[in-house]
Amino acid sequence: MELMKYLQGMTRKVEKEIDEWFPRDAEPEVLARASRHLLEAGGKRLRPCLALLSCEAVGGRVEDAMEAAAALELLHNFTLIHDDIMDRDEFRRNVKTVHTIWGEPVAIIAGDALFAKVFEAVAANAKRLDLPSDRVVELFETVSRASFEICQGQALDMLFGGRDDVSETEYLKMVSSKTGALMEASARVGALLGNGKPRQVKALAEYGRLVGIAFQIQDDMLGIVGEREKFGKPIGNDIREGKRTLMVVRALEAAAPKDRAILLRSLGNKRASEAEIVAAIEVLKRTGTIGYAADKARELVASAKSKLKALSDSRARRLLLELADFTIKREF
Repeated sequence: MELMKYLQGMTRKVEKEIDEWFPRDAEPEVLARASRHLLEAGGKRLRPCLALLSCEAVGGRVEDAMEAAAALELLHNFTLIHDDIMDRDEFRRNVKTVHTIWGEPVAIIAGDALFAKVFEAVAANAKRLDLPSDRVVELFETVSRASFEICQGQALDMLFGGRDDVSETEYLKMVSSKTGALMEASARVGALLGNGKPRQVKALAEYGRLVGIAFQIQDDMLGIVGEREKFGKPIGNDIREGKRTLMVVRALEAAAPKDRAILLRSLGNKRASEAEIVAAIEVLKRTGTIGYAADKARELVASAKSKLKALSDSRARRLLLELADFTIKREF
């Protein structure tokens, strides 16, 4: 699979760049270890690879966007550390979360440290390429706006936890911000650094947003039907946390009263037994909401791929098409 080969090759380059911006021997040691913990636990590196592919797709070189690609991965990991604190998650990527090892104060600082490095790395990228001032402004606006939108999405996700009437429209708005915003920013940043034309930048940004939403829907499904070893955290945990995923939203709308009661018994109940979680998952299956979510993700991917018609044929464009499909076929 050409895409996997590309991702593996680019991941090595991105990780080497990350080491430049957040070295293992940074001081104090606890800050370096806590900040790098999830980075070293693995991850798909989709956001930096999306930036690099977008750069290539508009005629740029991978080297033109390397610092920004690393910055986007640092930004992503910053959000993960803080999300885990808010959700009280104990595992991510099959390792203990930062706050469970070092405590919440250190975890908060570790996330903040990663966030600070984001803008330094983007600035270095712009300086190295000697970009015109208007493009530099657009770069920083893109990263800053995405960062704020992620916060909006996370706030909505938290607010939805106490509601049983969240609509599909509200859910899609939340994941568009929480996950779609950074994927859009990744594609846009890459296109800007590759000196893409305005219509190309716009098309890639729209592609990134749609792929991001599909990615989150797939992630939600894997949290229900995936394998713990591949997914990296407990299956069914989203139900205990009361997450209003697309499957849950649809089930609360469509389920018969008895099934709705079974689902609500476990939803947001930290003490729900394994048997109760299994029963809730069975409700999602019986009401057809897992299939519905899969169809929605496929629809979003098809729309994302159509945006790439604005680009000339190239290896990068073909890999972007493959990347869109990968987001909903992956098992981890």
